[in-house]
Amino acid sequence: MSIMTDPDLSQQAKTRLRRIEGQVRGIQGMLDKMSGCSDDAGEGEPCDSLLTQVLAVRAAVEQVGLIIMELHLHQCVLDGVDMDEGKKADLHDSLKLWSRLGSG
Repeated sequence: MSIMTDPDLSQQAKTRLRRIEGQVRGIQGMLDKMSGCSDDAGEGEPCDSLLTQVLAVRAAVEQVGLIIMELHLHQCVLDGVDMDEGKKADLHDSLKLWSRLGSG
């Protein structure tokens, strides 16, 4: 696994945040059409669909947090460590796996 550069990570975070922004706007629209708990077509958005979208946004925000943590590791931790690039990559991979344990 290769270490992404800071600009790559920044762009990835921005792309995800734009997607999240669109999802949140979609949720706002769903709220405008909300009809309660009915799943019947033509009666608006049911509560379960709305909650599913909220959960998707929450998961997406958590992923952005992991990207920002990775940026922090690159800029504030790994850049200051005096070790060869192979060891840095190993440390990076281990930290990435560890962060996934917390988000699961």
